[in-house]
This record gives sequence, C-alpha cells and structure tokens, in this order.
Amino acid sequence: MKKLALTLTALLGFATIWGQNTPKADTTTFPIGEGTEIIVINKNIEKSDSLNIDDIDDDDDHDTNFAFWDGLDLGVNFLVTSNNDTKYATNDEWIELDPARSLSWRLNLIESRIPIAKQYVGLVTGLGVSWNSYTFNKNISLVNTTDSIFGVIDSIPEYSKNKIRASYLQVPLLLEFNTSSEKDRAFHLAAGVLGGLRIGTVYKQEYDLDGQEVSVKVRDDWNMSPLTLDATVRIGYRNLTLWATYGLTPFFKNDKGPEVYPVSIGLSIIPFG
Repeated sequence: MKKLALTLTALLGFATIWGQNTPKADTTTFPIGEGTEIIVINKNIEKSDSLNIDDIDDDDDHDTNFAFWDGLDLGVNFLVTSNNDTKYATNDEWIELDPARSLSWRLNLIESRIPIAKQYVGLVTGLGVSWNSYTFNKNISLVNTTDSIFGVIDSIPEYSKNKIRASYLQVPLLLEFNTSSEKDRAFHLAAGVLGGLRIGTVYKQEYDLDGQEVSVKVRDDWNMSPLTLDATVRIGYRNLTLWATYGLTPFFKNDKGPEVYPVSIGLSIIPFG
C-alpha cells in the first residue's frame, strides 16, 4: 500500500512537470494498471498561446467613415448667363457683380458617409448653411414687383454698399473617392449635387447723406428661386479642399428676372474633421 502511494505520488509529480513543459496539451493521461489511469489537466496557458493584440488585423481600426464635407468654406460668387459668360443683355447689365465683394460663406455642420468600397469609395451626405452675397458693380437700385425684378441706375446717392444676400439650407449628395485608407494621407475627389432651400433674403444699401451714413435693409423674396439644385465638385489633399458649385436652377424665378445662374468657387478654410 505504501509502495502504491509512493508510486502514485511520483507519477503525479512527474505528470505535473511534464505537463508544464508541454503547453499545447490540455490533458495528459497515464495508465497505471488494468482499468486504471491518471488524467492530469493543464490549466496553464503559455504566453505564446494567448491572444496577441498585435496579431489582429489593424485594418479594422482604420476610419471607414471619414469624409471631407464638414467645415467652414469661403468662396467667391458669380452670376453667369446660359452661355456661361458674364456678358449680359443690354437690359440686364445692371446685374453685373463686383466679384471681390461677392462672397460665399458655407458652414457645413453635419456629414454622414455610406462606405461602398471601404475607405476608398463612399456616398456622402449631410447638412449645411450658406450665406451668399451678390454686390452690384453699378450704382443701381433694385425694383421688385410681382411680375419681375430689375435694376435702375442711380446718379445720387453713391452707394458704398449695394448687395443682395441670400441664405440657404443645403443637403449634399456626393460620390467621394479617396486614395488612402488614412485621412492624413488621402487625395480626395467628390462630385455630386447640392439641394438648397432659401431661408432668407435681404437687400442692403449704404450711402452717405450730408455727412451721415444711411443704411437701408429690405427683406423680401426678390423673386429669387426658393429651391435650388447645384452641381458641385470638391478636390484636395488631406484637409486642404478646393470646391466649386454651378447652379442647375436659375437664380431668379422663371420669367421674373434675368436668366442667370449662380456659380461659386472657393476653399475649405476650417475643416472640422
């Protein structure tokens, strides 16, 4: 009996040592006689057999949802004819703009991306607000009737500020291409459309009268199209983005003013992403 106990003890010790040196085995079996065996369960997991975080494919850590829409855009506005130029008909020359003072501010607040090919191709949408100023180059006053809008040349006073400003809610639908799975390395190109809803319009004039500055503001629809659709393209590298929009809908309602279309070009100056 003592011999059996000593034998079992020796075998157990040997099994424990042997099992520790054999990390890939979960159990070890030792027969010690007819119908009798000892089973040793190895609960130790070697470090080499444990899950190594570094072995996980880090491709899943890449941002599959990055886009280049949200941010603050600054641009310049133009009004072009259906022939894509700024040579207007004689009766419409009053609409000539001063581009240096016709600015577009666009605050793109929300973006959402639907991946098509991981980080490389996706559909982008979101929500933005734009404020577009159109400063007239000639010394004119706008006349707005139910039938049309037109400008009348003024000799007096001399306007220091003479512009119409319109603000819009805008929703983009863009197909975007990126050359890299990392945003800081990506060349990007996006093209699509911008749907717009005009939410405010004001006509503002400022001039000097007998040494006093006079400011006039008139809020009206000014026969401008309430809904807009623009083609747009955005191209850049990393967070530097150049953009352009071209109006697919006329600036004024049909037959309510000159047939001109808004065009804007600019730069994203404060990206949010």
